[in-house]
Amino acid sequence: MAAIGKIWIGVVVGVTIVVAGCGVGDPQAPGTSSARPTTTSAAPISIATPSVAPAATPAVRPGATSLGHPVPSVGAPTAPATTVRPPEPATGTVVLRTVTLSGIPVPGVPVYLSLQQPCDPSGNDIPVGETAETSRRDGVTDEQGRAAFVTELGCYRFGMTAPAGTNPVPEGMHSLFLVAQGGTVTGQLRFQDIAPEPAACAESTIETELGVDPGPVATIPDCDGKWGVIRWNTPGDNQRVITRTSGTWTTYVRFPHDICWSRAAADGVPDRLRTYFC
Repeated sequence: MAAIGKIWIGVVVGVTIVVAGCGVGDPQAPGTSSARPTTTSAAPISIATPSVAPAATPAVRPGATSLGHPVPSVGAPTAPATTVRPPEPATGTVVLRTVTLSGIPVPGVPVYLSLQQPCDPSGNDIPVGETAETSRRDGVTDEQGRAAFVTELGCYRFGMTAPAGTNPVPEGMHSLFLVAQGGTVTGQLRFQDIAPEPAACAESTIETELGVDPGPVATIPDCDGKWGVIRWNTPGDNQRVITRTSGTWTTYVRFPHDICWSRAAADGVPDRLRTYFC
């Protein structure tokens, strides 16, 4: 029994030592390298399933593009598109005159005005071969031999188509330069003066065209080139009222006559000759 008692005592002491040596939290002796086994009791971990949030739309600044397409700004009012018109060109006036060398107006002449570019009008020169016509204006001179054009500033050539029967002065190329806003420039196209016809009321002219003897001295108390009165210093009543049509004098009536004024007036006799009729 004593031996069994010793055995139980030894067993109890050994278990106590083992339990003491396996105590949790007991520090390791300095200088030792052996690791003591540890027992870890893991609690179950609950894993939550994450909720899926909607995809966030990236912010796009107004006016930027998305996938190559313009993105309109939201909420900002859009100003209506405005069309910017180019400024109106500065203008002036060009007057073309058709006259004879002595300054007599020649009406009814077709004229033209041709804008040449590129050209600086302030230089008063159109370089030959370096410009081209960019616009053209046409007109006909009035009774005063004038044609006016309101046109833009610039360098111009001008000319005319001379009517049949006229004799234009050969003056080469005509040019003018419109420089100032609102200014007026005049160009002149000239004709030779027409040789004056013999004086229509001259005695020699009347006698030649009437086919009468030029010998006796004639008196012409009234003549305007279209109607007149002539008589000769010979015996008898040889007075005539004459009229000039188609460039030739003819006798309208010889004295004595019986034509009354009503008929004469209807034929175009001027009122100043009324005293020569009944």
